[in-house]
Amino acid sequence: MAGIDFDCAYCGEHHHGTDGSAASPWPALGFHRPDPYLELDTHARRFHARTTDDLCLIERGEGIDCFLRAILSLPITGEQITLEYGPWAAVSEAGYLDYAEHYEDPAHREHYAGQLATAIPGYEQPFAVPVQVITRGLERPLLVPDSTFGHALVRDFYDGISRREAELRIRSMLLPATEA
Repeated sequence: MAGIDFDCAYCGEHHHGTDGSAASPWPALGFHRPDPYLELDTHARRFHARTTDDLCLIERGEGIDCFLRAILSLPITGEQITLEYGPWAAVSEAGYLDYAEHYEDPAHREHYAGQLATAIPGYEQPFAVPVQVITRGLERPLLVPDSTFGHALVRDFYDGISRREAELRIRSMLLPATEA
């Protein structure tokens, strides 16, 4: 399969023929908001939710739902590269507050228990996947799925996916949205 062309939302440049290597990386497949936020109506988003590119709170009658944006890397089998997603994870209020308090602390290292909060295309019921959210100072946290949980995403995280599968996933997410 030929390299991947894309317009980078991060640097604003057009990248041609990327192959996933360090010199020519693939785009990270990001998600702007956690799925529970996207399910809110306009009123609830305006009056019961607060969100940035990395943090999200949703106030509900029974409490507060807390989310952090993170990085989930799937290895490419037989290669030294990964396919990176930028999903969200639901964490406890205590974990969220700790992360927010240390958001600009370059030395902050912590682990929080969480659940995936983004429907990653190609995986059924991803919200069931338990994850560890591992902070890395000023970089987005890493997600590590629970290795004992039986789910295709967990298998792919530990065993990897093929280059062809990674390129198909990237291309499918880069396609412009069309109206039905």
